[in-house]
Amino acid sequence: MKIRSLVITAAVFAALGMIVGMIYHGMILSFGRVGGTMAATHPMTFVLGCGAFLIAAILEKLFRLSDSKLSVPTYVVYVVGVALTVLMLAVRGYVQLSGAVISDGADAAISGAAGIAHTVIAVGMVMYFVMLIRRIARSEKGEKPTGDGEEKKD
Repeated sequence: MKIRSLVITAAVFAALGMIVGMIYHGMILSFGRVGGTMAATHPMTFVLGCGAFLIAAILEKLFRLSDSKLSVPTYVVYVVGVALTVLMLAVRGYVQLSGAVISDGADAAISGAAGIAHTVIAVGMVMYFVMLIRRIARSEKGEKPTGDGEEKKD
C-alpha cells in the first residue's frame, strides 16, 4: 500500500479509537462499572490500528514495500483482523459492563470469534514480516526498489 493509504488507515483507526473511548465512557456512566474487556478496546484500537499503520508508513518510505506482491493481501488480512478483534472486544466488554447473562453457547461464540480475529492478525503480521525481511535482504544486496510500480519477485 502507498504511504497515503497507510496514513489514512491510521487516521481511521485513530478516529475509531476515540469513538470507542467515548462509548466506553458512556457505558461507565450508564452501568456504573469500570474495567473489563471494554477498557482494553480503546488502547488496542490505537496500538493495533493507528500505531501499526503509522509505523508501516515509515517502513514503506524506507523500503518501498508496496512494490511487493504481498502488499495488498497483507493490508487486507491485517485490517480485517484488527477490525474483527476490536468488534469482539467491544461485544465482550458490553456483556461484562452491562452484567448481561448470556448462554454458554453465546459466550463460547464470542470467545471463538475473538480467537479467530487474533489468528487473522497474526497471519497478517507474519505476511508483513515476510515481506519486510525480503525487502531488507534485497536492500542489503544493493538492489534498489524499482519505484516504477513494477513487480519485483519476492
